[in-house]
Amino acid sequence: MKKAFTLIELIFSMVIIAIAFSVLPKVLYMASKNATTSLKEEAMYNAIAYAGLIRASAWDENNTDFDDILLVNGADRNASYDCNTSTGYRIGGFVGSRNCLEDKNASALGSDGGDLDDIDDFASVSAKNSNSSRQYDVNATITYVGDTFFTTATSSSLTNSKRIKIIVYPKKKASELGNAFVQLNFTLYNLGQLRVNKRSWN
Repeated sequence: MKKAFTLIELIFSMVIIAIAFSVLPKVLYMASKNATTSLKEEAMYNAIAYAGLIRASAWDENNTDFDDILLVNGADRNASYDCNTSTGYRIGGFVGSRNCLEDKNASALGSDGGDLDDIDDFASVSAKNSNSSRQYDVNATITYVGDTFFTTATSSSLTNSKRIKIIVYPKKKASELGNAFVQLNFTLYNLGQLRVNKRSWN
């Protein structure tokens, strides 16, 4: 009957234990890295979905009632985009195209009545993911910017361009992810609303 380990068995045991201890930290690191990557992908997907929701909303509160291109008079606007007051159209516009016939002005930024029917309203909303292991907030900021292509300079006056910035802030793993680990930026323009005409068939 065998009562003790042989030297070769002890050596093999030590080798196996050494391999396990050298591999285990790498496995745990890869698992943690995969979880972080998965969280980033999920947050990016939710930020894109949030951007789509904002993009599908009216450009201004007045566009919820009128399809018009709205009138703006800010110092940073591009005057060549102004509507012709006699025709009710911008340069290049034609009868039946998007127009300014109702003479409605764009409104100042800010939530209107607590509803989410135009772009500005999303600035007061914070979308939250409250899963126990995946907690983060998705916030949007909306500002007027000058009517120059690719500008990011904020304008204090009303223009034809609204810049939207969506930022995801982590509530957990902030040290690994960074304070704002997902950011999306895009600009939406005062082009009026496109509405499909409806006809009833008899």
